[in-house]
Amino acid sequence: MMKPYRDCVVAVIRNGQGLVLAGERTDARGAWQLPQGGVDAGETPDQALFRELREEIGTDRLQVLRKLPELICYEFPAGMDSGPALKYRGQQQTWYLVELLPDGIPNLEISDGEFRDLKWMKPDAVLSGIVPWKQAAYRSGLQALGLLS
Repeated sequence: MMKPYRDCVVAVIRNGQGLVLAGERTDARGAWQLPQGGVDAGETPDQALFRELREEIGTDRLQVLRKLPELICYEFPAGMDSGPALKYRGQQQTWYLVELLPDGIPNLEISDGEFRDLKWMKPDAVLSGIVPWKQAAYRSGLQALGLLS
């Protein structure tokens, strides 16, 4: 039997200059990605979004501008045998476009440590910096949100 997809959320946090907030993974120096994470049992994607942002960037003070109606999926690479890949074949993601509220200030000091640094980047720079096996999903999500042509 084929493993299922893991339900996941992705936050595209946009600022007034059209840049998006990316985090450098603590476990992979130089690997930047958007805040994202799994939807826990009994949790809605909307609830998971706010929880993941509290955990990963230290604030959930934001407003949702747009939520994509369709899921965006990707498969884990063959041979990946750690973390979610033990139970799942890949992830099916709900993508959100969000903005920080005026008092929404990222604070890695109170985050769970997944990210070592945060940086505002152009959407195409985030796309080119993501691991190759997530690139098609990132392109689809960023295009659907109108951030890439």
